[in-house]
Amino acid sequence: AARRAPMRSRDPGSPAASPLGIPASRSSRSIFPTLLESPTSSTCDSDDGKPSSRAAIPEGVLGRLRTYFLENVDAGGKGRVSQRDFFNHIRSLAEEGNLQGGEGAEQLTRELLELLGEVVRRRFSEIDLGLRRDDHCVGVDEWVHFMMLRASAPSHVAMKLINRQLRKALPLNPGLLARIHYAFEEADVEGTGLLHHDYWQQAFSTAGVCQPSDVIDLNGDGYLDYYGFTCHVLGSESHTVELAMYDLSQGAAKWVPAALLGGHKFDGIWHSGVRAFGKEYWFGGAILESSMDDIPFGQPTRVLQLGMTLRTREELLEFLRNDVYIDYNPNSYDVLRRNCNHFSNELVQFLLHGKQIPEEVLMQPEWAKTTSLVRVMRPALNHWLGGFGDEVACSPTASPCSPTTPRVVSRIDDMTQEWRNRLQVGDIVLHRSRFVDRPWVVRIVNLTRTRSRRTAEIVFFRPTGTRWEDVPSMLSSGDQWRWEVVRQSEVPLHDLFPLLEEADAGAQILKAGLALNSDRFGGVLQRHPEASFRPACPKGHKLQLLRGAPSWFCTVPPCSVCGHPAASNERYSCPRCNVVVCGACFTRGSNFAGGGVFADILNPELARELLADAGWLRYRARAYFLKADHNGTGLIDKPKARRVNERLAAELRAKPLSDSELLREMHRLAPSRWIVLEPGARGEANSDLRMPKGHRKVPLVLDEESFEEFFGTALSIALDNLEPDCRHER
Repeated sequence: AARRAPMRSRDPGSPAASPLGIPASRSSRSIFPTLLESPTSSTCDSDDGKPSSRAAIPEGVLGRLRTYFLENVDAGGKGRVSQRDFFNHIRSLAEEGNLQGGEGAEQLTRELLELLGEVVRRRFSEIDLGLRRDDHCVGVDEWVHFMMLRASAPSHVAMKLINRQLRKALPLNPGLLARIHYAFEEADVEGTGLLHHDYWQQAFSTAGVCQPSDVIDLNGDGYLDYYGFTCHVLGSESHTVELAMYDLSQGAAKWVPAALLGGHKFDGIWHSGVRAFGKEYWFGGAILESSMDDIPFGQPTRVLQLGMTLRTREELLEFLRNDVYIDYNPNSYDVLRRNCNHFSNELVQFLLHGKQIPEEVLMQPEWAKTTSLVRVMRPALNHWLGGFGDEVACSPTASPCSPTTPRVVSRIDDMTQEWRNRLQVGDIVLHRSRFVDRPWVVRIVNLTRTRSRRTAEIVFFRPTGTRWEDVPSMLSSGDQWRWEVVRQSEVPLHDLFPLLEEADAGAQILKAGLALNSDRFGGVLQRHPEASFRPACPKGHKLQLLRGAPSWFCTVPPCSVCGHPAASNERYSCPRCNVVVCGACFTRGSNFAGGGVFADILNPELARELLADAGWLRYRARAYFLKADHNGTGLIDKPKARRVNERLAAELRAKPLSDSELLREMHRLAPSRWIVLEPGARGEANSDLRMPKGHRKVPLVLDEESFEEFFGTALSIALDNLEPDCRHER
């Protein structure tokens, strides 16, 4: 069958010329090599199902990709493929690569074919933009779009987000993708997959939009790639990204001798935050979004303009919640290894596609970490700069649960680490080292434990050309790209993520609500963990074993469980939180059924033990309270209580409280000294109420004391709901 060619003609023997008669200089970079092959002609089904015919004309980048699809991917020559067709195509490439792989090649066993099926399923859903919902196929235009983004998008995250925009736009404008392709192909006069600025106006006009006044040339060379062009056509607006730098020494660092700072001379001891979308984002033991005039470090010493971004605030917040939070949370702050400047660098890389903050800011901890001055000050700096996750002292005027309180991204319903603790050989998961990387679908083939961490050996399928721009050059040499089986060892478990249906081809955390409604993940969480549980205080700090009677001049706080003096010869202490557990309580709690009181997940046996022991129930409830109260207000509102409810239900595999039941319990337990406003009610409506002295109007919230009772009630209800289910199963 004749094959589809590109949408325009160009004299292959002449230099690229502008339709306006202006010669175009060639780009120093190229997404694809210039393709000036012999002409072809085509007749095939377009994505709307109608036959289309093109004259015999030279092929450009998009035309060559169409030809590759029709000659190699689409065996039936219909211009579309099903998921089964796509699997057969990838399997044939994997088998061919296996035959040529030599002595170390892997045979495609049943386990590998199961893994390949999952790889193809996710890849197919990534390509599918919903243009062919009637036959559940992907068309040639969708495949070409995918290939062009693989070659031009600055990261996998950027590719995922632009496809999300396109999926929203296509139902209202089904011809949008074809129009983008036509406009791009018409304006790509050099055949490199890049648009020279002389042709931007033509390209945007052909696509049916006005040329934006602030077209972003991400590389600064006067060329626009397919990713940037598509972003602008979809209406993405540019926003300024700035780095706010605060000198914590207030000028004193300039006078410190270089010998005391590892041989480096510093202009300041820098704290930094990223300014974008009218807010400032920074890390201080928690991820915070603050007004620019409401930062606890005063006015910035410098504000550097780093560039322009096509991202949106919604994309940034999603990135913070689902990606950055994994490494930047209330327990991870360290002034030398994971501080505010490392966080700023992550955000800048996301917003500006790989750009980094100035070396003076980013490398300062590395340069100074070996000095005795920094080693001495490190604990104090961690307590000060990493304490905002506990106190949120950014806004002196902000009241608890006030909208003006800086927004903190943290969650009690994140069960990703608990899921990792229960991974076993044979599990299929996602592997991703950095947030910008494409996650690979992998199978765990071995797990190894060292003294400090667990690592995995994984196996996965990988194309021989990891960047898809290799396809045209392979075609020119008569070759095809292939898939190979790859093994990788010593993979840290924190690089593994659950294979979520809703992850949109990305890697995301495992939320309690999803674990509750999925037997697949719920089953993993019910496994016995391989790792032993570390005794910890309610804030998660390690409890240190202390032996011997305390000195006569030392005041030992009472046991945090039983309340009695902890003056025994063996006790466990957290100096940071002033928490002490006596030896008797520690032994009793460690021997509880269900893994002991320090288990990372509750099960019915442990829940019953807690309900029978008021001291340990209070201890465990405080741990949930502090984790849910991530912005340190001292209060749990209804959304936070709902997340606690979902977390407990997911852990116990029980039915969560309904919204009405949750609201009823919160009304019953709300502190009596507060007059509770119903959700959505205005304070003015109750202005005629005479409040007793010491009372105040607040939204429906629980303090720590009332939350402890809520925690016990939620456990009791969950266990009561489990009993009928167990009898029904028997």
